[in-house]
Amino acid sequence: MDKWPSKRRARGALWMINALLACGVATPVQAGPGYEFTKPELEAVLQDLIAWLPGAWDSYPQIHYQRRVGARRRRARSLAPHVARIDAPQIGPVVFYGQISIGGRDGPLLDRSQILYVVEIDEQRSAVNMNGQGPLDPEKFVNLHERPELWSQVRMRDRSSIKCDFLWRRDGTQLFAILDGKTEERRRRGPGSCTYNMANTDVEFYADAEWVLSPDDLWDYDINTIAGRLFVGREDRLHIRLFRSSGYRCMLRDADGEREWHAHNRGARTPVRDGSGAAAELMLLRAPMPSKQGPGLEDRLRLLLKSPGVEQPRIEIEAAATATEIGMNADGVDVTCRSAADLPPLTPPPAG
Repeated sequence: MDKWPSKRRARGALWMINALLACGVATPVQAGPGYEFTKPELEAVLQDLIAWLPGAWDSYPQIHYQRRVGARRRRARSLAPHVARIDAPQIGPVVFYGQISIGGRDGPLLDRSQILYVVEIDEQRSAVNMNGQGPLDPEKFVNLHERPELWSQVRMRDRSSIKCDFLWRRDGTQLFAILDGKTEERRRRGPGSCTYNMANTDVEFYADAEWVLSPDDLWDYDINTIAGRLFVGREDRLHIRLFRSSGYRCMLRDADGEREWHAHNRGARTPVRDGSGAAAELMLLRAPMPSKQGPGLEDRLRLLLKSPGVEQPRIEIEAAATATEIGMNADGVDVTCRSAADLPPLTPPPAG
């Protein structure tokens, strides 16, 4: 698996990374230049952000790897963010909507994860600035990215109350963003962080975040504390790696008959019955795993036949990572999956 991105960009400092496959430790070292981008360079950053950020993302491949090799965080739940650009001129010319499902794309909505992002070029700070806030009446706008009839109705709660900026810049072939307080006082714990007292209290809220984005990967470092207690992010202060999901349409036949399975390639599951009639689980997964050809990891597309609740597969079929077709015919389960332009639908929003 790729080395963890560091916080070297977030504070104008050079960070040295010591990564061991899926685990690592970052040690800060002082120094590093500032960032100066021209208006055309910032416009190019904005266009790449518009092209790369929207889509379905999932952290399950990282968790699957850790569980298969016996690494840490065996109880971790995967996160599946969904991001789309929406047409909402009442908010701004460039607006994204995002929400997060827990436990994969088919899982429940993470509470308070619905966010509207308004994006604009900030020449003074030499960055593309993305401000995020939850919508008014969030329950009305679940799965908003799939409901264009509601785009003209959605509003931010109170944009004037946003205390932190998310500043996007380019570094080589990647885009990266850091959270930064809007004032010097809110950056009192260092640039690349946002600190303030919660309303009418002396309780301190602290946030420290970095995203590193390429067309197929989004590394997410997001730390939030209240009164020094962590309530968002990993205790080991490492990034979560998110992988872009793609859709597949599968024709499946087992002891229960023939049916279509609309799947995604980042750990979609469906129940099946094997040749003995016992309950089993079929999974479609694209993920980096230890290579069978030599040292290191290899990104491959896989069909796995597993016992329910067991990570280690009984049967595993592999194909190239971007293969348009993969199939399995073993132990009474016959399935062929072909790439599709669409992803399986999300859980419908609550009635009413």
